[in-house]
Amino acid sequence: MPRQSDTRVRARDEFARRLADYGYLGVSLDDIAKAVDVKKASLYHHFPGGKPSLFMEVADHYTQEASDLLQNALATPGTLRDKLLALAASYAQGTYNSALSNQIYYATRHLEDDQRAAISHAYVRGLIEPVTDLMAKAVATGELRQADPGFLATAFMELAATVHPTQDDRTASSADRLARDVVDLFLRGAGPGTP
Repeated sequence: MPRQSDTRVRARDEFARRLADYGYLGVSLDDIAKAVDVKKASLYHHFPGGKPSLFMEVADHYTQEASDLLQNALATPGTLRDKLLALAASYAQGTYNSALSNQIYYATRHLEDDQRAAISHAYVRGLIEPVTDLMAKAVATGELRQADPGFLATAFMELAATVHPTQDDRTASSADRLARDVVDLFLRGAGPGTP
């Protein structure tokens, strides 16, 4: 018989997988219980609030994992370019699950206001503020032009998030190349005469 913590983790991971594939309304606790080989009542034991409670666990886990990856990238020693390269490389290597992230965002409309606020606060604190702080420092030191740091952070993260190598092209060299392309586009622009 699986340990309780194992059941909780398996249920969370299965819910996350199905959420990314089918969206919030496409996930049922019956399907989760069958997939992890437990009774539905066991899910309610682990997640007394039912589906919203399990969803909150998925959203919290995803945000924490992504925040840890982001913090590791931002801790890269060196210049702004070095930090941005590390951040873009983490996107290029497929370390962020954009399908799950999008479904978490869309699913918040089915939650209570306090749950929605908790997810939003954790996301901003863990994934937006650190990059915004990096951009604010870069603007203050003249490494970036005078612009709103929040705009710069969002622009960079959106640009980096579009980089998804094909399944056959997930090598370190292709990830490095994609990361360099993203950082060069962000720092130098795409106009004529820019290297």
